[in-house]
Amino acid sequence: MLTRELLRAQVKGKTLRPSWVDPDDPDLRSRAAELLAVMDEAEAGRWTRGELDEALREVEGDDPRLMLIRGLSKVLADPCTFTIDCPIDAPALRDRVFRLAAARGPLARRPGPRPVAAEILAEIAAELPVPGGRASPWTPDELAEALYADDKQAWRLTTREGPDTPEVLLHRYNVALVQGLLLRATHLQVELQAPEPKLLRHLLHRLKFHQLMFRATQAGDRLHLHIDGPQSLLQQSTRYGLALASFFPALPLLPGPWTATAEVLWGARDLKKTLVVGATDGLRSHLSPKGAWTSTAEAALRERWPRLDSGWALHPGGLVPAGGQAVLAPDLAFRKDGRVAWLDIAGFWRRSWLQATAEGCPPGVLFAVSRRLVGDKGDELPAALRERVLPFAEIIPAPELLRRLEAVAIPDPHPPEP
Repeated sequence: MLTRELLRAQVKGKTLRPSWVDPDDPDLRSRAAELLAVMDEAEAGRWTRGELDEALREVEGDDPRLMLIRGLSKVLADPCTFTIDCPIDAPALRDRVFRLAAARGPLARRPGPRPVAAEILAEIAAELPVPGGRASPWTPDELAEALYADDKQAWRLTTREGPDTPEVLLHRYNVALVQGLLLRATHLQVELQAPEPKLLRHLLHRLKFHQLMFRATQAGDRLHLHIDGPQSLLQQSTRYGLALASFFPALPLLPGPWTATAEVLWGARDLKKTLVVGATDGLRSHLSPKGAWTSTAEAALRERWPRLDSGWALHPGGLVPAGGQAVLAPDLAFRKDGRVAWLDIAGFWRRSWLQATAEGCPPGVLFAVSRRLVGDKGDELPAALRERVLPFAEIIPAPELLRRLEAVAIPDPHPPEP
């Protein structure tokens, strides 16, 4: 994710416009190709993070577009996996080396009457067991390198993912600019015009996957989503901000018209600015529209449900009217004897948000809320809503869910065909 100092945007009055790049610019493509060549070499040579950072800085040179080049470098490095490539516990090794050095010290810089660092390392190397898969013991130089193997700059590149061509890198950078701005958003409004049902389901799945707080309203062929931003939470705002930013690439997947409007806190003074992006901006997502996501809580409930023999048939959820033009997209529907109830498994939540959402929904909707993802320390919910809200830690309690289904189920307005 691009950090604040790497964000490039133009401010005009109350509006904020990302300083996007042209993916067809031949000069930018050439610079992007240089960065990709460095990544290829780093992957082949299993470079450390420090070695990679140094090589990427060399590509920057005296280019006046320093923040742009550094932003491209970060977009390339972020999806990579760096791991500690050393079988020795570095903190334990440091403790052993420093204790022995203190006992033998003071150490000298050059060989002489007093011991030097290499002699301390050699003494410890002779005592260490021979690493598996090799015949020779540790050398002092290897121990010197292993001393700080847990430093992130010493971690080695083990898996490289992300952009693999200049064009893809530049498109990914444009999306990353929007993602970085959304880290400081109070809310995000999305309007979709005649969205395809399949892609709409994917979009709602992405909202669920990132556990975002959202409300949906429908007017004719337009669907409006109001998504709370990280600045609306008193707790876990950083984690929520990353979730909102990670969700955004799902929007450019939509083939039809869409517009996203966000209120963003900008600059050192956190001034409120309006960010507007849409289908006409040419953003290209790196995500795939295929597949659907199921939360751990939902998967566990689905796995246990047949064994309960409760008579309640479990079905996928769908869009449910939630008062006025509002709609809700619960995860599951439960049907029995011509009655139906829905279960919406919330992600991040605030008490005020949950209360407003629940009060606008039909009586047949239940909400399962994780105690780990509450975003405030507000008062308890009103007594009238507590029967519709089912708190859980890791697993949704099925016996309690069954009791509440019996209490809230309503006549099924759309019974399944026999």
